[in-house]
Amino acid sequence: MTIVSFKHRFIFIKTRKTAGTSVEVHLANQCADEDIVTPLYPPVVGHTPRNYQGKANISSFFNHMPASRIRELSPETFSNSFRFCFERHPVDKCLSHFAMLRNSPLHRKAEHPATWEAYLERGFFPVDTALYVDQQGTLLVDKIYRYEELASSLVDISARTGMPYAPLSAQEKSGFRYGVPPFSEVMASIEQRRLIFDAFSSTLRFIDYSSQVACP
Repeated sequence: MTIVSFKHRFIFIKTRKTAGTSVEVHLANQCADEDIVTPLYPPVVGHTPRNYQGKANISSFFNHMPASRIRELSPETFSNSFRFCFERHPVDKCLSHFAMLRNSPLHRKAEHPATWEAYLERGFFPVDTALYVDQQGTLLVDKIYRYEELASSLVDISARTGMPYAPLSAQEKSGFRYGVPPFSEVMASIEQRRLIFDAFSSTLRFIDYSSQVACP
């Protein structure tokens, strides 16, 4: 989902495996009728998409939409809004991504890696830096929040936007984290940790996880 709130003057850029669906449902429920809220797939009860279609009912705004594209469509709104996204420890993000591909009925496919070792060898990791930088690598969001600090992040978002604060009430798309190595095991492997951190080098330019060795 993408959210462009004219009422609260914020733009939410959704990244993968960072509780993005839960956050967007939470934020969308406080948005006005004229705000832009893109659909969720599969649909979530209580979530109402709106105003995302352009001419001939073709979607102008879409799920996991890059900040650069939003800026192209609405430069003034983009400039005057608080823009934010979430990121997650690269190792934990990859473990969650692998668990989704392996265990989620909506994502499980024969061509997806069946083991963690196969996942690492394939090297298709959820690196989302392109969603919040431009082609030159310049950061386009005002704040990258840490997934590990979700509760305090929502407090800060409320303070910056004027939205009434409410704790996150539910977590969507969860329950698939089984049959994967523990975070500590991957972190203990110099080879695996280095492989993942190298893949996320563009992300780590903006948010440092190098000192975190405990499970998030």
